[in-house]
Amino acid sequence: MAGLPVLVLMGATAAGKSGLALRLAEAAGREIVSADSRQVYAGLRIGTAQPTPEERERAPHHLVDFLPLDERWSAQRFADAALDLLRARPAAPPLVVGGTGFWLRSLWEGLFPLDADPGELAEARMELDALATPELAARLAAADPETARRLHPNDRQRILRALEVQAVTGAPLSAHHERRRERPADIDWRRVLVRRERADLRDRIARRARAMLDGGWVEEVETLLAGGADPSSPGMRALGYPEIVARLRGELDAAAMEERIVARTRQFAKRQETWFAREARELELDPDDPAAPERLRAFLDTPRGRC
Repeated sequence: MAGLPVLVLMGATAAGKSGLALRLAEAAGREIVSADSRQVYAGLRIGTAQPTPEERERAPHHLVDFLPLDERWSAQRFADAALDLLRARPAAPPLVVGGTGFWLRSLWEGLFPLDADPGELAEARMELDALATPELAARLAAADPETARRLHPNDRQRILRALEVQAVTGAPLSAHHERRRERPADIDWRRVLVRRERADLRDRIARRARAMLDGGWVEEVETLLAGGADPSSPGMRALGYPEIVARLRGELDAAAMEERIVARTRQFAKRQETWFAREARELELDPDDPAAPERLRAFLDTPRGRC
């Protein structure tokens, strides 16, 4: 029996995934499940480009704007929630849209079952968190070269995760990855890479950052801080927020703040492009192609993803 056909739009930040998905969802009567690790946080509406109230009226969105800033949302929790949402609507499963590659991969490949005490993991994380990122990266390279090669040396959170898992379980993260849980067999993934030329994407990132700042991004951060948000919390480490906090503290002027936001976002987008270049997909689209929405609709409706 054919699996439930689920369309996934993936790609780098600012590539145009959300606009394309919204048009298709509205036309096809579908909802949208976000696969964005920062849009989950409550209150980060401008800086993470969460869907506006008007966009949510056009198509319901899930897994956005709900998580307290001081909590963490894992790939496992995302996959469980997303699969529940997809299976709850078999007649018209939602579209999955986002750029968090590991979360997306967790949907179709599954995650390894980790038999470890959460308290022990948290304790190991506290001890490791006192170390500088270069030292953490060096430790991982010595203890688990396979995982170290896969991670960016500045990706502190994932390096910490790999080291804490090894500290508690006694086995490297790469060994755990070899025993993934069973892949969802009831879903027919229709994966679409939304991509632009590098120069175009870099320009869009700069223009979007300027539009966000003009649209009240600094004021959004001021409101969060006034409400008691901790700048070191997981949510407040989203792209651009540390730079705005530094600006509000007088550590950066406005021009330097914007320059750093754009530079960090471009670096992040480049890493996303590298990830998705290796990811399996059945279709690749330019979001500016006038025929893109119709091609997606046909791709979704055609048996076994043929179009």
